[in-house]
Amino acid sequence: MPTADPSRPSLVRELERELREHKGTEYLGVHQRLDLDTTGIILFTKTAAANPGLAAQFAAGRIKKTYLALVRRPRGKLRRNWSCESRLKRVGRGRMASVADGGVVARTQFRVVRDWPTAVLVEARPRTGRKHQIRVHLAESRMPILGDVTYGPHVKSAARCLLHASRLELVHPVNGRKLVIESPLPVDFERALSRLGGRLSAARR
Repeated sequence: MPTADPSRPSLVRELERELREHKGTEYLGVHQRLDLDTTGIILFTKTAAANPGLAAQFAAGRIKKTYLALVRRPRGKLRRNWSCESRLKRVGRGRMASVADGGVVARTQFRVVRDWPTAVLVEARPRTGRKHQIRVHLAESRMPILGDVTYGPHVKSAARCLLHASRLELVHPVNGRKLVIESPLPVDFERALSRLGGRLSAARR
């Protein structure tokens, strides 16, 4: 994403350059952002005409987002399905937390895909689009994402936050067709699953 320092590289600026050189335009509308360490789907528009319809779907919560997270297994009984609803507010530099008053409403649904003695593969479906929403809700559920040093402990098994935006379901903002966009897990995420004794294909059976 763009940074305050124009000399620093960013995905948006690289895509603008590619469009300018190969398409004769550098228009880019940013609609689906990800945190720095999060992998997966980022959504852009290449024409201004596509912006209103797409923005309306996001605002109304009609776009279905699915994330995968590899988290630390909590002590005690493991819930297979649960949801979190809270009000999130910035509580420090680069950090969010649920608060009793103020903030903005955040809702996330979770489902266990597969579990191991020390870790759990979780599917997260955010119903709102708040900053760090999935990361905060999992940490507050005593299941911090492996590698997320902002909301959980440092672990040697993960060099980054193992959160992946795996699927988007939406309607094309111009022609009205249903779109399903999927992104496979990156190599480091797959390796983390392999070390636990599983792969995503097996985990979803």
